[in-house]
Amino acid sequence: MPKVSVIVPCYNLGQYLPDALNSVRTQTFQDWECLIVDNGSTDKSRLVMTNFCASDQRFIPVVLHENQGVAAARNKGLELAEGEYILFLDADDMIGSDYMADAVSALDADPTLTVVYGKGVRFGAETTWDLPPFSMDTMLARNCLYISCFFRKADAVSFDPEFKTGFEDWDFWLSLLESVSEPKVLQLQSECFYYRTRRNSRNRGVTDEALVDIRRRLWEKHKSLYSRYFCDPLKTVEYARLESSFRKASKWSLAWKLRLLYRKLFP
Repeated sequence: MPKVSVIVPCYNLGQYLPDALNSVRTQTFQDWECLIVDNGSTDKSRLVMTNFCASDQRFIPVVLHENQGVAAARNKGLELAEGEYILFLDADDMIGSDYMADAVSALDADPTLTVVYGKGVRFGAETTWDLPPFSMDTMLARNCLYISCFFRKADAVSFDPEFKTGFEDWDFWLSLLESVSEPKVLQLQSECFYYRTRRNSRNRGVTDEALVDIRRRLWEKHKSLYSRYFCDPLKTVEYARLESSFRKASKWSLAWKLRLLYRKLFP
């Protein structure tokens, strides 16, 4: 059984697929399998997959005869994966040569780790990447984990095919973090992931209306996770300040209390 299963879904990204697969093949850590899930491609993706599988038996072909969406492709790969640790890699992205070795070392050393990932570099049509450090507060407000993070097969959850317009990876990570009692995320300090931006990529076409709908569905689906991390409104800094002001004002006249209340309500 391989230590790591890399799952590469591909739909008509044959021109980029060799870069992604070569970045797997040149890892300094070599105990891996790579499942290439061809999702009904009509370009040269199938040929590229066939050639890599013929040259190295660690590359495993998985063929879906019609496009079922990226969520279904990743789920199929996850179903067939035999590794202890899982890494998703999109067909137009790449990973650094030491990423697998560093992530496996961290996961082996600390059984309490849920997710391990490294610093990311953006390249292609757009190079600036405003990816904040991980925290649960940030994660609940915006997705701060890219798709190519390592996690344990034992913790695996499924991708939701209902997220057809994008952000299925955000939903996936929320589901995984929600499934463990004490999620623990580690960011490696090295550059490990190279994210290709394309002008015609799926997420770039998401409208504001669709994004509002996605956020609403995330909230509805993960209410229990949000409730675990939302603070008690009576313990917020703003409430504490207001409470302190009223406590001090209790020694003053009623007119002063009313004046203070007016200033708080109508600053």
